[in-house]
Amino acid sequence: MFQITRIFFFLMSIISVFALSQCASYDFSRRVVQQGNLIPQEKVDRLRLGMSKQEVAILMGTSLLSPLFNNDRWDYAYTWRKGMGPMSKRYIVLYFKHNRLARIDKNLEDKLHNTI
Repeated sequence: MFQITRIFFFLMSIISVFALSQCASYDFSRRVVQQGNLIPQEKVDRLRLGMSKQEVAILMGTSLLSPLFNNDRWDYAYTWRKGMGPMSKRYIVLYFKHNRLARIDKNLEDKLHNTI
């Protein structure tokens, strides 16, 4: 009887050590964090001045940053960060006049921001 409990305790100890060592092996600092709307260059190239809001919404999707008082400006923003590395930010702002696309402001180059 003593031999069986000793073997059982030994096996449980080994299982516990392996289980806990797997928790410690996950590196939280290497997570990739993506937020916002994906802004593919192919879709941006297809934007044309004079498009209706519906056409733009079908092409680009709805903006995650919806304005409360001015529906003539749609902001699309995207951030990407790997672990504690620098943050990459991309954005595009679409302005409408009389429900037609009138102006496009964009910064699609990956701007790296060192933030803590």
